Amino acid sequence: MPLSIVELSKTREIASSILEELQLDAYLFEVEPRDETWELKIECACEVDGGWETITLQVPKQMFLESFNDETAKERLFEYWKRKLADCKFRRI
Repeated sequence: MPLSIVELSKTREIASSILEELQLDAYLFEVEPRDETWELKIECACEVDGGWETITLQVPKQMFLESFNDETAKERLFEYWKRKLADCKFRRI
């Protein structure tokens, strides 16, 4: 099935929203469509050495799309990403 611009737009929007909620200090991200499991590549500033780290997460396309309208699905992604991005530097409040 061909990639829909709407699907890609929604996945980028939900990824951006979740990453903002995580309050990473500095990061870049890219969503890379694959068949049914898409890659989310995140480059973030690290807490430990001040350098940058690249983390690649595998996210089922359907989970991305469901989390656009489903808070429970979005919360599951948030909690998973929070654990995977634990080495990243978070904003100080």
